[in-house]
Amino acid sequence: LEVFTLLTWSAQALSEAGRAAPPELVDALERIAPTLRALRHADGGLARFHGGGRGIDGRLDQALAQAGVRAQVVRAQVVGTQVVRGSAGVRGQSAGLAMGFARMAGGRTSVIVDAAAPPGGRAGVSAHASTNAFEMTSGRRPVIVNCGSGSPFGHEWRRAGRATPSHSTLAVDGFSSSRLASDGDETLVDRAAITVLRQTAGPDGTGLHLAHNGWAETHGLSHVRDLTLSADGRRLRGLDSLASLTLVEKRRFERVMTDGKLAGVGFVVRFHLHPDVDAGLDMGGTAVSLALKSGEIWVFRHDGAATLTLEPSVYLERGRLQPRGTRAIVLTLRATDFETRAGWTLAKAQDTPLAIRDLERDEGTVVP
Repeated sequence: LEVFTLLTWSAQALSEAGRAAPPELVDALERIAPTLRALRHADGGLARFHGGGRGIDGRLDQALAQAGVRAQVVRAQVVGTQVVRGSAGVRGQSAGLAMGFARMAGGRTSVIVDAAAPPGGRAGVSAHASTNAFEMTSGRRPVIVNCGSGSPFGHEWRRAGRATPSHSTLAVDGFSSSRLASDGDETLVDRAAITVLRQTAGPDGTGLHLAHNGWAETHGLSHVRDLTLSADGRRLRGLDSLASLTLVEKRRFERVMTDGKLAGVGFVVRFHLHPDVDAGLDMGGTAVSLALKSGEIWVFRHDGAATLTLEPSVYLERGRLQPRGTRAIVLTLRATDFETRAGWTLAKAQDTPLAIRDLERDEGTVVP
């Protein structure tokens, strides 16, 4: 976003001086704009994966407007046997992905998913083990987030923020999906790879099916995640599975089970909440009610296969002296077979009182 903003200023200055922007500058703007749109949440902020952040309020929308690059027409593509959605004319991207991220949108709701392996090399020094994690925003209000980068708060916070438990995804007890080198190197070396990726779009909404092999070598297990967002954005349905997908994985999982005296493999599915979300257990502990400052009410439910709890979490935000306290919805299970599933839904139960959009400022004043 910072680079894009500087390029738009350069193009604008050239135009005001009566000179045409060079083709290289125009080409860069046309490549960056669709990517930023794909990484843009409904509130106008950017996703927080891998140390990113939402940016200054309004900066993204202003830069996109000044650049004058129109949104690309989205069309259905078939890649192999998989139907995906891709942006026509966006070069250098995997079909349907922007920098390895998939975006789902419906109504006033946006969902952004980390759908690729973490980067290696120099970029791997700050990469996060966040494969298959997602963030969700409703209108102007973030709902599901990841903890973010702990770099501003010291080395220990930095390492904690990079770990899988700091993201809204499935995590095996004691093992991140991608892991640091044993020699103290800060680069992720055992990186989870996406083995299945399928995006669908229809009149009822958008869907994403993906799997990564982050624990194939250690436990013989892969994480399979299915997400479906309704066309009106009022319901996000998910299914998380920890499964042995190949014969090699099944044999390795059998050895893990034998060595562990058939105790199974413990794992959790976390949904980190933004600090402004007021959460409480409901319906006898079988659901979680989420109240947003806009007045919206969302309800989280699960299929009963897991144990549901609300646990403390943190929100690592640049510009603050200390991490902000928040909470996380946690589903706890044990894998004792070749596939263990946890189904869940996050549905809007009540709209914002202003109906059209959330105009309430954080300090409580209302824009006329």
